[in-house]
Amino acid sequence: MAELFARDTLSSQRWRRRLVPNQPFVVGRTTSIFPVSWDKQVSSKHASLTWNGVQLEVRKIEEAVNPVFYDSRPRISFMLDPGKHFVIGHTEFLLENSEPTMPLPHRSPKTEVTIRPEEIRATSFRKTPGRIELLTELVSKMTASTDHEQLLTIMLQQLLQGIPHSTDVVLLEKEKSEVATYMPVAWDSRDGISTPGGCSQGLIENATKTQMCVLHVWPVDSDSDASDYTQVAGHDWAMCIPLKIKLHQEAALYISGTRAQLDGNLTEVELLQDDIKFAELVGSTFANLSRNLALERRQSQLDQFFTPGLLDHVVTDLESFLAPREAELMVMFCDLRGFTSAAEEHFDRLIPYLNQTSETLSLITSAILAQQGVIGDFHGDAVMGFWGWPVPMEENPLGAIQAAWELVQKLAGKDFLCGESAPKAGIGMAAGPAVAGMIGSRDQVKVTAFGPTVNLASRIEGLTKPLGIPLLLDENVVAKLQCHPSMPPSSFVRLGCFRLAGLRHPTQVFTVNTGDHDWVPTFSQALVQFEDGDWQSVGRLLQDIPGSFGPGKWLTQFIQQHQQRPPAEWDGVIPRTGK
Repeated sequence: MAELFARDTLSSQRWRRRLVPNQPFVVGRTTSIFPVSWDKQVSSKHASLTWNGVQLEVRKIEEAVNPVFYDSRPRISFMLDPGKHFVIGHTEFLLENSEPTMPLPHRSPKTEVTIRPEEIRATSFRKTPGRIELLTELVSKMTASTDHEQLLTIMLQQLLQGIPHSTDVVLLEKEKSEVATYMPVAWDSRDGISTPGGCSQGLIENATKTQMCVLHVWPVDSDSDASDYTQVAGHDWAMCIPLKIKLHQEAALYISGTRAQLDGNLTEVELLQDDIKFAELVGSTFANLSRNLALERRQSQLDQFFTPGLLDHVVTDLESFLAPREAELMVMFCDLRGFTSAAEEHFDRLIPYLNQTSETLSLITSAILAQQGVIGDFHGDAVMGFWGWPVPMEENPLGAIQAAWELVQKLAGKDFLCGESAPKAGIGMAAGPAVAGMIGSRDQVKVTAFGPTVNLASRIEGLTKPLGIPLLLDENVVAKLQCHPSMPPSSFVRLGCFRLAGLRHPTQVFTVNTGDHDWVPTFSQALVQFEDGDWQSVGRLLQDIPGSFGPGKWLTQFIQQHQQRPPAEWDGVIPRTGK
């Protein structure tokens, strides 16, 4: 585990930052995360750092005033190996890449104290000087933090400061496995450099299983050679406090140290019980703020997928509510026309073109969200939206078609059936069962849908270009929409039956009737004749169809390609080999 350890050589101020491979960050006096606020010789933004998994790349920012010293010489850039350090002003930055010792079995304690967290909070400090001030300072620092790692650093430092006889503080997180194993994920020590030794496995198990705060005090004169348990040199006592941090992450706070100097009439156990109270208050404050930060981050991630207020009525656990499940969906793919070729053509002014494209994509996502749809994946220059999850489609049965109608009018014009200019986008829609839900990791969340219905919607969208119609629907969409009283039978025009690329079953494809066109019945008659194989009649009927109607032109070209005769095994289904 690689960490950058920064410490002020003139005071006790310091921090640790866990390094993520290939994730650059900046160190400086006023950076939002891990500022070097104690050193005025450090510029606001002084150096850019990137951990590549083996070495730390350090580059001095051009505007930084003071030099970055490495190997006693000022450097502009260099590669730092683990165990080495560099200096800015009076601050030393040490790169560490060490793994903590895993929890180990320990000898039986001389004294064990077990207390429920609620009982601790109900008691008063026996010795209050300094503790209240530290807790006030803790709240002030933590509430100003915007990052989990920063919260963690503050907690570890405050615990070492508030418990003077502590030597090590470790945060452990429960691994997601069949065996309940707690792994060290962060730590700090009295000297700021040492890696803590192994924590007591029995103590951690006791505290986490009972969900109580547990203190162990070991005898000083125990003969370790006569014991089957592993000792940690210099640790006379340890306490463990169970926590729930971030989003449902079980954790444990482990603090250990040396014999406490007795003060007044307090016994060692009474003094350590005061320490438990302090540690529990610090730990629970950290846990609460950690959960809040995680929820805020998760909510900000979800806001890009859902319309505001869509999830407000959820009374169950949000993650369970958004878990992947099968649902009846209506899926819409909207693809911008000519994105790739235009990007090549406008390469000399690619940024302005990309900004214009982003505005169009925003128009698409806004239309989906306005109709309570969910934003699924972005596929390059295409957007997927869907309805039917997490709330049933019945709550807004016309949402999908209203979003599509708004988009097609903005991107292709009101009478798009006979548009004179090429549409700016193609929209394909399909309805049916699919799996939809929230997937992702602790750091990144994604909402998506997948299954045959999603693939079908994508294939139908691909048909919009050859047919010259910017909005196409499958028969399931039409069937669902025609159940609504506001949709008369004349609302849709059937364009043919297609066997789309990669799909086994044929699909009836429709579009929306944009007005009272007297030639639509003629086209419908021509389509029936086409499917029946009477292609001679089709040609005569299509002469009465406007030349700007794309499907009419496409049928004429299809017939011409086959020399006016249907193939030998013609079944009325038009095969498509490309998307």
